[in-house]
Amino acid sequence: MDRLFPDIVQLLEAGAPFALGTVVHTAGSTPQRAGARAVFLPGGELLGTLGGGCMEAEARRRGLQLTGGGSPELMELELDDDFGWDDGLICGGTAHIFLQPCPRDQVEVFRAALQLHERRGHGVFALVATGDPDCVGRACLICPGGETVGDPGSPALQSAIEETAAALLLEGKEDPRRVVLREPAATVYFEPLLPKPVCLIAGAGHIGGALTHYAARAGFEVAIVDDRPSLCSATRLPDAHHHLVGDVVQIVRDWPKTPDTYVIIVTRGHRHDAVVLREVIHAPVAYLGMIGSKRKILTIYEEFVAEGLATPEQLSRVHAPIGLDIGAITVDEIAQCIAAELILVRRKGAQEVGNDASHGDRTGSGRVAPDGSTEAALAVRLRHRAADGRPLTASLPRRAGAGGGGAPGG
Repeated sequence: MDRLFPDIVQLLEAGAPFALGTVVHTAGSTPQRAGARAVFLPGGELLGTLGGGCMEAEARRRGLQLTGGGSPELMELELDDDFGWDDGLICGGTAHIFLQPCPRDQVEVFRAALQLHERRGHGVFALVATGDPDCVGRACLICPGGETVGDPGSPALQSAIEETAAALLLEGKEDPRRVVLREPAATVYFEPLLPKPVCLIAGAGHIGGALTHYAARAGFEVAIVDDRPSLCSATRLPDAHHHLVGDVVQIVRDWPKTPDTYVIIVTRGHRHDAVVLREVIHAPVAYLGMIGSKRKILTIYEEFVAEGLATPEQLSRVHAPIGLDIGAITVDEIAQCIAAELILVRRKGAQEVGNDASHGDRTGSGRVAPDGSTEAALAVRLRHRAADGRPLTASLPRRAGAGGGGAPGG
């Protein structure tokens, strides 16, 4: 959910004048994508951003004119050399920004969005950008089960918006988008409001501790787990939202694992990592990553296959060694390469990342020993990948009688 929603509710409840700008569509290269939002206050103060430069300056100029009232407008900016010559903002793209005076009649919509966020619910915020003048600027919030807060202006438009919102919720992606409706004729901006993804970090050592900061800054709700109170504390790790001290395996086992959960296994040793992996290998999580050298990963995978705990195909979903391969060496660099991979999966989806030739080998920095120190461990970069991007687990030994590529035989 947009960080400006609480500010918008506060301003609406206080009856303060302001104007709201929302990037509802972009094409080509632009400073911000659809979903960027800014609040313009009469004194010239700006909350949020639409991308900076002349694009934001022009939106701000026109937005400030609406702080005293007026009609909503859809502003289209061509970011070419004629527009951005003076400050270097020559992106070459197009941005559509919807500007409206303070929408006092929408306070319930924004308030409902905050309540949805607090209970980790799913919904879609919809804003009518073009169409019937009586409908333009109206907003509503659509939740699963047919509940709609707000009035888009007509029953036919509400029905079309609810149908589109339901399809977006099934799709499960966060990306806002502009949709052109035919019946009735209107252009509507849809912004999925999904629960903040949870980053469950098993292990509060050097890497896990550093990752709490970067994951939280990237928009994750961070839960850190360890059996050492001195490491897993709010004092040491202030950016974590949940500090779970106790038996790591039991806590991970009990923690709700959903498609919004990203699991990071960075405990203090090989055995601990393997036991935690057993608890989550079949969980329907968005991301599952485990730190370690190639040798460690192969050893754990061999045990899982031999004991029938998982097939090589199931193990191939584990991002191990963890993180994007950016040549990271220090603790902070490794934590950042893990955070970068979390963002990549969140924004592109695990399937798309797995099919992307530039990231499909899943190899991370790997230059960290199993105990979490920053000493160099075994080299993990797979130098001799098959040309077809064969996954790491394809090289694992099969049990006697196992089929080629299927589950281990009995």
